[in-house]
Amino acid sequence: MAPMEDHHEPEVGNSLVLLLDERITPDGTHARTWASYDGQRVQIRDEAGSCGELSPIAIDRVMCRYGRLLDCDIALDGDSLPCGTFTLRRLRHHAAIDAEARDYLVWERPGDESVVCLATTATAVLRFLVARLSRATPSGI
Repeated sequence: MAPMEDHHEPEVGNSLVLLLDERITPDGTHARTWASYDGQRVQIRDEAGSCGELSPIAIDRVMCRYGRLLDCDIALDGDSLPCGTFTLRRLRHHAAIDAEARDYLVWERPGDESVVCLATTATAVLRFLVARLSRATPSGI
């Protein structure tokens, strides 16, 4: 396996793991959130403890709710995770109005425009859903 610092970490078999976000927890430690896809569900794993799975449709709803359409002038660079007919991509972009580059998640949808959201926002929502669903049902959405 590749070192944890990599944004795109290979796993056993053909599965890939995509770094979604990094943050500092209240106790000062660093925590990363990762996503992988098993052919049906997107697994969300957080170093701070939560883990669970969501359907690609649930990810689509989150990205459409919190994201915006991606400007067609922005190149789709960065690591990606195929999720069935969708693709989840981490993108570092330095907008003219920002002092420094930010990390975004891009949700590429078949036959439709891509949706982009700040990685911190989208990942926080995904972590919330995973934590909430782990208490409500064992299989996720």
